[in-house]
Amino acid sequence: MGTTKKRLLIVEDDPNLMDLMTDYCEEIDVIALAAVDGKSALAKAANDRPDVITVDYRLPDMSGVEVIAHLKSDPRVSGIPVILLSADAKIHENEAKARGAFGVLMKPVSPGALRAMMEECVGDW
Repeated sequence: MGTTKKRLLIVEDDPNLMDLMTDYCEEIDVIALAAVDGKSALAKAANDRPDVITVDYRLPDMSGVEVIAHLKSDPRVSGIPVILLSADAKIHENEAKARGAFGVLMKPVSPGALRAMMEECVGDW
């Protein structure tokens, strides 16, 4: 019996990076769901219940850390692991983890790093 594919909600406002992350998901056999800002990310997380969420630090309507805080305060989605993506990962790591992020990855992220952190979050698949 086959296992169900993991689903990753990618919160990213840059279309090129969104395409890249979507390609990575195909490479690591994960279903990609997309949101381009914090507000749509919160709605999509509640409606689609992904296995993991990646959030860009810089979004048009709120910071990635604010998105994480909203997700972690919503009982419907608070258990979903969230990974912050940032070009300044070291600068934002403590704040992101304090708000409930599972981890922080440096952008541009590689498929291997993404899969490794997703496996840490949800186990092997």
